[in-house]
Amino acid sequence: MIWQIVERAIRRLGAAGVDQWQHGYPNPVCIEQDVAEGAGYVLVRAGRIVAYGAVLFTGEPAYVAIDGAWLTSPDTAYVVVHRLCVAEAALGQGLGRCFMAQVEQLAAGRVTSVRVDTHADNPIMHTLLQQMGFRRCGIICFESRYLVAYEKVLVRA
Repeated sequence: MIWQIVERAIRRLGAAGVDQWQHGYPNPVCIEQDVAEGAGYVLVRAGRIVAYGAVLFTGEPAYVAIDGAWLTSPDTAYVVVHRLCVAEAALGQGLGRCFMAQVEQLAAGRVTSVRVDTHADNPIMHTLLQQMGFRRCGIICFESRYLVAYEKVLVRA
């Protein structure tokens, strides 16, 4: 089920002319690895998986070199969200926002911020991140692709 959600998201991006995820990544092996490592998270509504994302508390090596600057210092603990996608039947219901809000709750008290990257021509993800208070920090290079990096500092209770 998870791979079907990801695969359809890949097709939607391609059909929209977005180059992100059009070159063999992500693939079923990535998703299986996410799940095996405890980083694969789902959002469930009415007993159905409606969104998927990898939530990593182990950092992201590609984030060490950024053309720009993170909001927090390089040695600050953060959580990363990769491969966020929503099931086709659930599009337009605010579930990407809901998934990200759940990540923030999961991360609260554990890390200082949430970091995410996306392709320059992925307007849906840029809009989601900006509406949720993420700030564009610069450009990172991931697997020979240049991606826009965002960060949101979590409010401490």
